[in-house]
Amino acid sequence: MVRQTTTIRKQQIIEAARKLIIDKGMEAVTIDAIAETVGFSEAAIYRHFSSKQQILHQLVNDLEYDLLACVALAQTTEPNALRVLECILEAHLADVEGSRGVSFIVVAGAMSFEGIGLSHRIREMLDRYIESIKEVMRRGVGEGDFHKNLNVDAAAFTFLGMIQSTATIWALNDYSWSLDQWRNQILEIYKNGVATSQQLPA
Repeated sequence: MVRQTTTIRKQQIIEAARKLIIDKGMEAVTIDAIAETVGFSEAAIYRHFSSKQQILHQLVNDLEYDLLACVALAQTTEPNALRVLECILEAHLADVEGSRGVSFIVVAGAMSFEGIGLSHRIREMLDRYIESIKEVMRRGVGEGDFHKNLNVDAAAFTFLGMIQSTATIWALNDYSWSLDQWRNQILEIYKNGVATSQQLPA
Protein backbone atom coordinates (compact mmCIF):
# COMPACT_ATOMS: atom_id res chain seq x y z
CA MET A 1 0.00 0.00 0.00
CA VAL A 2 2.85 2.40 0.83
CA ARG A 3 4.57 1.57 -2.49
CA GLN A 4 1.35 2.16 -4.43
CA THR A 5 0.77 5.47 -2.68
CA THR A 6 4.32 6.54 -3.45
CA THR A 7 3.87 5.63 -7.12
CA ILE A 8 0.59 7.51 -7.32
CA ARG A 9 2.02 10.59 -5.65
CA LYS A 10 5.04 10.60 -7.92
CA GLN A 11 2.77 10.46 -10.93
CA GLN A 12 0.67 13.31 -9.51
CA ILE A 13 3.82 15.40 -9.19
CA ILE A 14 4.83 14.58 -12.77
CA GLU A 15 1.37 15.52 -14.01
CA ALA A 16 1.55 18.80 -12.09
CA ALA A 17 4.81 19.63 -13.87
CA ARG A 18 3.19 18.70 -17.19
CA LYS A 19 0.25 21.01 -16.46
CA LEU A 20 2.53 23.91 -15.58
CA ILE A 21 4.42 23.47 -18.86
CA ILE A 22 1.16 23.47 -20.83
CA ASP A 23 -0.39 26.42 -19.00
CA LYS A 24 2.59 28.66 -18.30
CA GLY A 25 5.71 27.38 -20.05
CA MET A 26 8.86 25.62 -18.94
CA GLU A 27 10.19 28.55 -16.93
CA ALA A 28 7.15 28.35 -14.62
CA VAL A 29 8.12 24.89 -13.36
CA THR A 30 9.45 25.31 -9.81
CA ILE A 31 9.12 23.14 -6.74
CA ASP A 32 6.91 25.79 -5.17
CA ALA A 33 4.64 25.94 -8.22
CA ILE A 34 4.46 22.16 -8.47
CA ALA A 35 3.56 21.90 -4.79
CA GLU A 36 0.80 24.47 -5.20
CA THR A 37 -0.57 22.77 -8.32
CA VAL A 38 -0.68 19.28 -6.83
CA GLY A 39 -1.72 20.40 -3.34
CA PHE A 40 1.31 18.99 -1.52
CA SER A 41 3.80 20.76 0.70
CA GLU A 42 7.27 21.36 -0.73
CA ALA A 43 8.57 18.90 1.89
CA ALA A 44 6.23 16.26 0.47
CA ILE A 45 7.59 16.90 -3.01
CA TYR A 46 11.14 16.43 -1.77
CA ARG A 47 10.20 13.10 -0.18
CA HIS A 48 9.63 11.77 -3.68
CA PHE A 49 12.08 13.76 -5.80
CA SER A 50 15.38 15.34 -4.89
CA SER A 51 15.04 18.30 -7.27
CA LYS A 52 13.05 19.93 -10.05
CA GLN A 53 15.54 18.45 -12.51
CA GLN A 54 14.72 14.95 -11.32
CA ILE A 55 11.00 15.60 -11.81
CA LEU A 56 11.58 16.86 -15.32
CA HIS A 57 13.86 13.95 -16.16
CA GLN A 58 11.10 11.57 -15.10
CA LEU A 59 8.64 13.50 -17.25
CA VAL A 60 10.99 13.10 -20.22
CA ASN A 61 11.29 9.37 -19.45
CA ASP A 62 7.49 9.11 -19.60
CA LEU A 63 7.34 11.08 -22.85
CA GLU A 64 10.04 8.91 -24.43
CA TYR A 65 8.22 5.74 -23.44
CA ASP A 66 4.99 7.01 -25.02
CA LEU A 67 6.68 8.11 -28.25
CA LEU A 68 8.56 4.84 -28.74
CA ALA A 69 5.54 2.74 -27.75
CA CYS A 70 3.50 4.52 -30.41
CA VAL A 71 6.03 3.62 -33.11
CA ALA A 72 6.40 0.03 -31.88
CA LEU A 73 2.63 -0.53 -31.86
CA ALA A 74 2.23 0.80 -35.40
CA GLN A 75 5.13 -1.35 -36.60
CA THR A 76 3.51 -4.51 -35.27
CA THR A 77 -0.08 -3.83 -36.32
CA GLU A 78 0.07 -2.11 -39.71
CA PRO A 79 0.54 -3.95 -43.02
CA ASN A 80 3.15 -1.67 -44.58
CA ALA A 81 5.51 1.17 -43.77
CA LEU A 82 3.32 3.86 -45.28
CA ARG A 83 0.43 2.88 -43.02
CA VAL A 84 2.86 2.80 -40.09
CA LEU A 85 3.81 6.42 -40.78
CA GLU A 86 0.16 7.41 -41.16
CA CYS A 87 -0.73 5.85 -37.82
CA ILE A 88 2.25 7.42 -36.06
CA LEU A 89 1.44 10.85 -37.45
CA GLU A 90 -2.24 10.54 -36.54
CA ALA A 91 -1.41 9.33 -33.04
CA HIS A 92 1.17 12.06 -32.44
CA LEU A 93 -1.10 14.86 -33.62
CA ALA A 94 -3.99 13.48 -31.59
CA ASP A 95 -1.68 13.41 -28.56
CA VAL A 96 -0.45 16.91 -29.33
CA GLU A 97 -4.03 18.18 -29.39
CA GLY A 98 -5.14 16.13 -26.40
CA SER A 99 -2.25 17.20 -24.17
CA ARG A 100 -1.61 20.55 -25.84
CA GLY A 101 1.58 19.30 -27.38
CA VAL A 102 3.43 18.73 -24.15
CA SER A 103 5.84 16.14 -25.60
CA PHE A 104 7.05 18.52 -28.27
CA ILE A 105 6.72 21.68 -26.15
CA VAL A 106 9.10 20.07 -23.63
CA VAL A 107 11.54 19.51 -26.48
CA ALA A 108 11.30 23.13 -27.61
CA GLY A 109 11.50 24.42 -24.05
CA ALA A 110 14.56 22.35 -23.21
CA MET A 111 16.36 23.72 -26.22
CA SER A 112 15.61 27.35 -25.38
CA PHE A 113 15.74 27.29 -21.57
CA GLU A 114 19.10 25.94 -20.52
CA GLY A 115 18.48 26.55 -16.81
CA ILE A 116 16.71 23.23 -16.43
CA GLY A 117 19.62 21.07 -17.60
CA LEU A 118 17.56 18.83 -19.88
CA SER A 119 19.30 19.28 -23.22
CA HIS A 120 21.41 16.10 -23.00
CA ARG A 121 18.44 13.97 -21.93
CA ILE A 122 16.22 15.42 -24.66
CA ARG A 123 18.91 14.66 -27.24
CA GLU A 124 19.03 11.04 -26.07
CA MET A 125 15.25 10.79 -26.35
CA LEU A 126 15.23 12.27 -29.84
CA ASP A 127 18.09 10.03 -30.98
CA ARG A 128 16.12 6.95 -29.94
CA TYR A 129 12.94 8.26 -31.50
CA ILE A 130 14.61 9.16 -34.80
CA GLU A 131 16.26 5.73 -34.93
CA SER A 132 12.84 4.10 -34.53
CA ILE A 133 11.50 6.21 -37.42
CA LYS A 134 14.53 5.24 -39.52
CA GLU A 135 13.55 1.60 -39.01
CA VAL A 136 10.14 2.41 -40.52
CA MET A 137 11.85 4.10 -43.47
CA ARG A 138 14.16 1.13 -44.01
CA ARG A 139 11.16 -1.15 -43.94
CA GLY A 140 9.44 0.96 -46.60
CA VAL A 141 12.50 0.89 -48.83
CA GLY A 142 12.85 -2.87 -48.36
CA GLU A 143 9.19 -3.45 -49.17
CA GLY A 144 9.46 -1.30 -52.29
CA ASP A 145 6.88 1.21 -51.07
CA PHE A 146 9.41 4.02 -50.60
CA HIS A 147 11.92 5.31 -53.12
CA LYS A 148 14.88 2.94 -53.30
CA ASN A 149 17.31 5.88 -53.07
CA LEU A 150 15.47 7.50 -50.16
CA ASN A 151 17.79 9.26 -47.72
CA VAL A 152 16.56 7.51 -44.58
CA ASP A 153 18.29 9.92 -42.20
CA ALA A 154 16.82 13.01 -43.86
CA ALA A 155 13.37 11.41 -44.10
CA ALA A 156 13.33 10.59 -40.39
CA PHE A 157 14.49 14.08 -39.38
CA THR A 158 11.86 15.62 -41.65
CA PHE A 159 9.12 13.48 -40.13
CA LEU A 160 10.03 14.64 -36.63
CA GLY A 161 10.35 18.22 -37.85
CA MET A 162 6.82 18.24 -39.27
CA ILE A 163 5.32 17.27 -35.94
CA GLN A 164 7.63 19.44 -33.86
CA SER A 165 6.99 22.55 -35.92
CA THR A 166 3.23 21.96 -35.99
CA ALA A 167 3.11 21.58 -32.19
CA THR A 168 5.30 24.62 -31.62
CA ILE A 169 3.40 26.95 -33.97
CA TRP A 170 0.10 25.71 -32.54
CA ALA A 171 1.28 26.52 -29.01
CA LEU A 172 2.53 29.94 -30.07
CA ASN A 173 -0.95 30.60 -31.44
CA ASP A 174 -2.43 29.79 -28.02
CA TYR A 175 -3.92 26.46 -29.20
CA SER A 176 -6.57 28.52 -31.00
CA TRP A 177 -7.35 26.23 -33.93
CA SER A 178 -8.00 22.54 -34.48
CA LEU A 179 -5.23 20.31 -35.75
CA ASP A 180 -7.74 18.15 -37.63
CA GLN A 181 -7.47 20.35 -40.70
CA TRP A 182 -3.71 19.77 -40.86
CA ARG A 183 -3.51 15.99 -40.53
CA ASN A 184 -4.34 15.00 -44.10
CA GLN A 185 -2.47 17.90 -45.70
CA ILE A 186 0.72 17.19 -43.76
CA LEU A 187 0.51 13.49 -44.52
CA GLU A 188 -0.07 14.03 -48.25
CA ILE A 189 2.90 16.38 -48.52
CA TYR A 190 5.12 13.89 -46.75
CA LYS A 191 3.89 10.88 -48.70
CA ASN A 192 4.65 12.63 -51.96
CA GLY A 193 8.25 12.91 -50.81
CA VAL A 194 8.89 9.35 -49.65
CA ALA A 195 6.45 6.99 -51.35
CA THR A 196 6.78 5.48 -54.81
CA SER A 197 4.13 6.52 -57.33
CA GLN A 198 2.22 3.25 -57.07
CA GLN A 199 1.65 3.88 -53.37
CA LEU A 200 0.08 7.29 -53.94
CA PRO A 201 -3.61 7.82 -54.72
CA ALA A 202 -4.40 8.49 -58.37
